[in-house]
Amino acid sequence: MEILRFNYYDVLEVSLHCPQHEVTAAYEKAKVTYSGENSAIYTIFSEEEARQMLKLIDEAYSVLGNKNLRSLYDEKLGQSGVRPEDISFESLKAQSKMSLPEPAKKPTGKIEFKLSDVFENEIRENSDWTGEFLKKVREYKNIPLERMSEITKISAYYIHALEKSDSKNLPAPVFVRGYISQISKVLGLEEKKVCDSYMKCFKESLEK
Repeated sequence: MEILRFNYYDVLEVSLHCPQHEVTAAYEKAKVTYSGENSAIYTIFSEEEARQMLKLIDEAYSVLGNKNLRSLYDEKLGQSGVRPEDISFESLKAQSKMSLPEPAKKPTGKIEFKLSDVFENEIRENSDWTGEFLKKVREYKNIPLERMSEITKISAYYIHALEKSDSKNLPAPVFVRGYISQISKVLGLEEKKVCDSYMKCFKESLEK
């Protein structure tokens, strides 16, 4: 059976005007429901159908969990004659005003960079882990944005938003912390220290 593309609100079983925290809660519940650990799901769906549903659930949250993309999705949803492909995550991302830098050529083999004792010391002593400083470390270690995306499996769209500290274009805090954790590991940074510092600023920006 082919899984049809439903309205993203239907996929997560939330109402059109529900608050963001309900979207996140519904996403987490749906992930558990369709995960391989829930054997009961296979009495209703085949393993392949469950995988398709999980993919659709992730896609739905990529849109509804992002304030800007959700707003654009709602606008498109209300238009007559809109096609499913016009309101997919990839299409909405392309239509959003946020632009990404041109992808750099993918490096081959081991990533090498010129060691700087001065900057290494700055990294060790830094206590204010902003998106801007994370970008500075990434570029110092010669890891292009697209390469970081490939290694961490985090969308380049979100990495760019993280480095811009652009909370409006990022998902719920629990996911942001996970992204920062992964990026910290790749950059060889003190994971907890970086996460705690970044999330403090991130949560403050959400309250503004």
